[in-house]
Amino acid sequence: MGKIYTEEFIPRFRDAEADGLIGVRGYFNLFQDLTSAHMYLYDMGNDKLPERTGCAWIFTKYKLHVYKKADFDTKLKMETWVEPVNSPLLVNHGLWISAGGKLYAAGRVESCPFNLEGQKLVRLSGIDFSEDITYDREDGLSRFIRIGRSVENAEFVYTHTVRYTDIDKSHHMNNIKYIDMFLNAFSTEYFREHPVTEMELQYRTQCFEGEMLDIYMQRERDASGMIRLQAVKKDGTVASVAVITTD
Repeated sequence: MGKIYTEEFIPRFRDAEADGLIGVRGYFNLFQDLTSAHMYLYDMGNDKLPERTGCAWIFTKYKLHVYKKADFDTKLKMETWVEPVNSPLLVNHGLWISAGGKLYAAGRVESCPFNLEGQKLVRLSGIDFSEDITYDREDGLSRFIRIGRSVENAEFVYTHTVRYTDIDKSHHMNNIKYIDMFLNAFSTEYFREHPVTEMELQYRTQCFEGEMLDIYMQRERDASGMIRLQAVKKDGTVASVAVITTD
């Protein structure tokens, strides 16, 4: 079994954004699907892991750089691999999407095993994770950054209520749903003029059906095009933070 897991995929209408192309939203969803499929091969996916160990993978950090948007007729080559492990708790997947030998998107996803009954993190050794599946390959991305939690001077944008379609098998909101929530802080016109080139999202705490999340936005004072976003529960707990960079 190869250490780089590869799939070919032709995008569908559901993967596209308002401009009819596959961008940061579609790529993030493909990345989560790809890393999940990779772990399934080793019987460590969220299809079997909860029944076998009582644990599920929680995706804690996402980072993606968009080099080129994809069209519906673009056959994409998707690749993922598990980076060498430097933590007793965390696993990182590197991710590439390309077509015709040209890189369209590169990303990294951090995940950790989480005991569903005990509601706590579990060491990789507790789920019999083997480092034999890791592969040392440069992904071309910078490391995850530190994103602050303060909403001071941030602009309130809107409130999202967690509903049925946000929930996954772990019975909390699927962290990939934050991608849509944060992108929805902007208008179609804004993204038409300022396409997203990079996005990093970091999970802070679980959200459950019926909870309400206030979305805040804060623009950096320099000319980097960087915008910081936060999803905050009504009790003030920060559920997730993100940074978006645009052209």
